[in-house]
Amino acid sequence: MLGTDEQADDSVGGTDRTLKLGILSPLSGGLEGIGAATRDAALLPIERFEDETDLSIDYQVGDTETSPSAGVQSANDLVNAGYPMVNGPLASDVTLQATQQVLIPYRVVNCSAGATSPTITSVNDAGLSFRTALSDSLQAVALAEQAVVDFGAESAASLYVDNDYGWQLTQSFSQAFESEQDGTVTAKVAITEGADSYDDALDTALADDPELLVVIGYPDTGAQLFDDLADRGARGDVDILVTEGMQESTLHERTEHSLDGIRGTAPLASGPGYDEFSEQYVDAYDEEPELFTAHSYDASAVLLLANAYAGQNDGTAIRNAMRSVTYTPGETITPASLGEGLERAAQGENVAYEGASSSVTFDENGDVMGANFSYWEFDEQADGGITELEQVSA
Repeated sequence: MLGTDEQADDSVGGTDRTLKLGILSPLSGGLEGIGAATRDAALLPIERFEDETDLSIDYQVGDTETSPSAGVQSANDLVNAGYPMVNGPLASDVTLQATQQVLIPYRVVNCSAGATSPTITSVNDAGLSFRTALSDSLQAVALAEQAVVDFGAESAASLYVDNDYGWQLTQSFSQAFESEQDGTVTAKVAITEGADSYDDALDTALADDPELLVVIGYPDTGAQLFDDLADRGARGDVDILVTEGMQESTLHERTEHSLDGIRGTAPLASGPGYDEFSEQYVDAYDEEPELFTAHSYDASAVLLLANAYAGQNDGTAIRNAMRSVTYTPGETITPASLGEGLERAAQGENVAYEGASSSVTFDENGDVMGANFSYWEFDEQADGGITELEQVSA
């Protein structure tokens, strides 16, 4: 397995070499709806720029199935195949297990486009884990602020999917709502994905008549839960806020009742290179970019630049180059000039990538800095079924 300096690629430096990139994406399971789009975005830098350089790019895609156990197995497959860096995984609980059980022990760099759990910040990762996604500790602040500013809520209950993503975001929201907005959290109720009914959970969550219900989960969960809520006539009694895990336009088609008016927050792609990325994405796939696609594009771009700069397919060397290609006094590189950036990096020149999702500047924990969010609502009449109401920061 790859992971030691002795097992690094014999071809070091220059442009006449092959960069190896693994991709872990949820092509099935609870996040299947965005898995294919984030995979496509991860591949876009390869498809768009490989012909413009003398570098070759070898890649392999693994399906995490939105499952920690499947994610671990797919990560093992990539390590066994000799991939020193991975774009992904996407889900927080999958990322935590795949990195700690496989990628970190074998010194493989990973950069996640969608793992938002605050837990990831404190993982003992030897500096190998990065993410272009924003931590939910920041999203929770925006969520709590909208609960008060938009809905005037003084009390809230939360229903959260029973994994690290759901629990950590619930805890962060509760802290922000109570300490920063003087609100009261009346209940925090864990729910299981794929249940046939959420009536019992709703009974518990609504027992103290909260003004707001915060729902943290995935589309499969939301479809059943929102129907259960409407069937009991409770939609008119409580306002609803959701998070990015529910932001899927096809959710309208999977529910028997209207979702219009349900609002939520989601990380916003607002980097200096977003327009160019969006044009590339539409040209390649004839579809508009979706949630986390810009973040996935940036994860691939940064990993490829770091590999080119490191000059070898070795995780430790790539790790050491991640900040060298994102925050240096070198030539500014954007999605429009990524091919040029790969050539420059491979020749040992300093480059500074500024991406589609953000300017992509990593802190000491590998977290990207800067926090902008979309505040949106379900709207069946809108293109894509979702309308952005405003952009907020935290």
